[in-house]
Amino acid sequence: MWRDRTNLYLSYRQSLIHHPAKKPHFTPNDFSDTPSHPEENRHLIPETDEDGDMFIEMDLLPPRWVDVQEEVSELLSKIAQNSAQLDKLHQKHLLPGFGDEDLRKQDEGFIERLTQDVTRSFHNCQRAIMRIETMVGESKAHGGVTSGEETMAKNIQISLAARVQEASARFRKKQSTYLRKLRDLEGIATPFDGTPTQAQNPYTDPSMMESDADRSFSQTMLQQTSQRQTGHNDAAIAQREREINDIAKGIIELSDIFRELQSMIIDQGTMLDRIDYNVERMGTEVKAADKELKVATGYQKRTTKRKIMLLLLLIVVGMIIVLVVKPKGAVQRHHLHPQRMNLQTISALCWHIGGEGISCRTASREIGGWIRIYFDDVFFSISIGS
Repeated sequence: MWRDRTNLYLSYRQSLIHHPAKKPHFTPNDFSDTPSHPEENRHLIPETDEDGDMFIEMDLLPPRWVDVQEEVSELLSKIAQNSAQLDKLHQKHLLPGFGDEDLRKQDEGFIERLTQDVTRSFHNCQRAIMRIETMVGESKAHGGVTSGEETMAKNIQISLAARVQEASARFRKKQSTYLRKLRDLEGIATPFDGTPTQAQNPYTDPSMMESDADRSFSQTMLQQTSQRQTGHNDAAIAQREREINDIAKGIIELSDIFRELQSMIIDQGTMLDRIDYNVERMGTEVKAADKELKVATGYQKRTTKRKIMLLLLLIVVGMIIVLVVKPKGAVQRHHLHPQRMNLQTISALCWHIGGEGISCRTASREIGGWIRIYFDDVFFSISIGS
């Protein structure tokens, strides 16, 4: 024997939020020599006070729609298991049998129960998803929800609706295929090949078109089944027609669920379209920014080259100025006075001008203030003034 204490625990936890915290009582241990640090005792269970009450600090509960998410996940898991079991039963039931009517009836009853269970689970998922919106409205009325929590609840609702819609579409498709195979076994031609007869809108969601096609096919099957039931009284035929009727009704119910959940997915699709537009626009702007960066890089490189060229030009101008302004200290001027001009002076001058290997051979004073000096076969004149 065990007892469920979950509700009691949740009530205690909810009441803890509104319960004021009491000040700790002083005990003899507070004056002991052992040092006490608040951070060391922060997560420890406090001692019991005089009234015997013990207060344990706990975090707040998550939003209520988180429980709805877990509930829908469990229902979808159950639907997947039942759907896999139904697939095996459908394959077994479509095989030809000889003399095993009781076993076939048992399988048909099992198939019918599983189909109803799956359809009921889809209805429960739909109601649970719609309950999230009600929870958010109640929380907003009491002022206990923020804009971020409201957005999170909306995203959870859209995500769950998409998951349930996808699962219902798969199950509806399997049921439609099974229904067509049953009609083929009965030898009755299907009313149409499964494609919608009306003009298709290119902007219509393909999943909605498939849902409408399955719905129309199931409605036609119901009409044919009702007509056949009025003309035949055989029990086996009536049982088979009733089975087909149940499958067709289940497909119609799944189509209705799919259509109702589609309204939630449309909001998500609109949001995704806006996101896609923003992503494309961001990509265009990033490409334009890349081009501008390349142009700026080229400008920067050319600026560096221009700076180098300007520096070289300044260096050249500076060298020219240095060469122009440089004093002529390397050129030695010898002022020759005619009063001091003699042969020794002229010889020294010849050695200085001609070098050590060249000697002055002849020197003579010319009329008009010129001295002619001969170096081997070459001579030149030096003016000494008048």
